[in-house]
Amino acid sequence: MKKLKQIVILIFGVNILLLINTGCDDTLTTEEVDSIVMPDSNVSYADHIAIVFELKCVSCHNPSQKEGGVDLSTWSGIVADPRIVFPGSDSTSVLVWTIEYRAGFPPMPPLQYPGLVLNHIQGIKTWINEGAKNN
Repeated sequence: MKKLKQIVILIFGVNILLLINTGCDDTLTTEEVDSIVMPDSNVSYADHIAIVFELKCVSCHNPSQKEGGVDLSTWSGIVADPRIVFPGSDSTSVLVWTIEYRAGFPPMPPLQYPGLVLNHIQGIKTWINEGAKNN
């Protein structure tokens, strides 16, 4: 009976360790984010933009670091400076110029990091042209 109790405790302990090891990782990889397809219209900040910025931008552009004075961790941080994102006009938004690697602007993400896929660049432009809504 004592041996059976030890086996049950051992099995229970192993199961707990397995749950801890596998049950908590909901982090997306770069490949998973790159595979997210943004729609041609009705681009949502919550469903499309935020997740891309979180993985590709926020490590440098957050409230504590604010590289270049830009915080991309929240919608309010993104639209705080109309020079960075001008709702309704991707052509006057510095954010677009940097993610498209336009001459005279620092490329974002920097060249040593994985860049944005074309669909995400177009999705960000569409979101801005649709008013850069907090939706």
